[in-house]
Amino acid sequence: MGKATLNLAVSRIFRQNQILVLHGPVLVGKRVLAEQIAKQLRKKILILDLSKSMDRRRIIHPDLFFSAHSKELIFIEAIDCMPSILVDIKKFTSRFKNQPKFILSTDFRFQTVFRFFQVPKKFILQEVFPGSLLSLKFNKSEVIWQHWLKGGFPGFLSAPSNRVMGNRAERILDQIVSADSVPLVGHQLDRNKIRRCLELIAQLNGSILNFQVLARAMGISGPTVLRYIQFLEASFFIRLLPALPGENKKRLAKAPKIYIRDAGILHHLLGIQSLRALSKSTCQAGSWEGYVIEEIAKILPDKYQMYYYRTQHAAEIQLVITKKEKFSAGSEKPAIAVLIQTGSIPVINRALKNCLSDLPTRKNYIVQVNHNEERGSTDLPSDSLATINCSLISLADLLQKLSLLR
Repeated sequence: MGKATLNLAVSRIFRQNQILVLHGPVLVGKRVLAEQIAKQLRKKILILDLSKSMDRRRIIHPDLFFSAHSKELIFIEAIDCMPSILVDIKKFTSRFKNQPKFILSTDFRFQTVFRFFQVPKKFILQEVFPGSLLSLKFNKSEVIWQHWLKGGFPGFLSAPSNRVMGNRAERILDQIVSADSVPLVGHQLDRNKIRRCLELIAQLNGSILNFQVLARAMGISGPTVLRYIQFLEASFFIRLLPALPGENKKRLAKAPKIYIRDAGILHHLLGIQSLRALSKSTCQAGSWEGYVIEEIAKILPDKYQMYYYRTQHAAEIQLVITKKEKFSAGSEKPAIAVLIQTGSIPVINRALKNCLSDLPTRKNYIVQVNHNEERGSTDLPSDSLATINCSLISLADLLQKLSLLR
């Protein structure tokens, strides 16, 4: 999480009776972030891990415990292991004026775990992402390719060898396959099949989700594989990118596309350990597509949503960013189209031009894998791009532009 997001969290927690909830994947650095916030607030931090029975026993009487630590910042991890703690905190903050600052965290999507809990306005949700490209000094192209290859989890980019990198990735995977899935899907999933599901999704990364293909490969039924997908999505390990709802008469793809969210985890599952191996892999296009989408998701404001657009003739816009309309509840308008390509020359054919003409986007961009990051360099005539209101841009420049959206 960058400094801007950290400052945002600190400014929010200063408000009266505000409670910060951090949710993100395992080992992403939520505790480190809480310690940084406590340092900025100049408060002593008290850490409780509710996955440990000893810490759960400490708050048998929550009112007494919170009152005894009213001058501290209380960081409570794994709140999904004790959902009743939210009710206790809500009651305590409504009855007592002298209260500590609270930061809560969970390794699962808060809205999924607590789907039956009405979240008060005082609870502020903040997703914690792995390290983004914008947080790096990406003026050197080597940093971009290493970040794409190794991913953004703590310790991935700084790993001194492939063996160390692999051990760190396995530690994260072991944590997710052994996690308690009962609060999410109603019963405990088989850990070997969770791993198998991740490996299959890595092979299908960037493709349209087909439950029956996954079900046959795993030897289970379609409804059962749906539970595995729901668990992995709620664990922040996969992303389901929905299709843009079509208002025209064209036949469009409706099923979501599926991605492994972190490129380092994806490449570890595929056995890719170098940029040379990645450039020769048949999974390169899906990997680059997922990487670009995930980096954009890390900086996109809440009022913007992401979709893809694909016709029956396989003409596709990999990413369509929509913006919620102010005076029309639930209505979204396509604002930006991003074409994600891996070739050395941009591909602009007739079908793609028709796709762009279908959408009322104001800005269209083409992002390519370009190791030289030469801005604006292309063998395609500039007038060909101008006719479709499209510009060739590096990923670094695109992220800088999108970070200015409000």
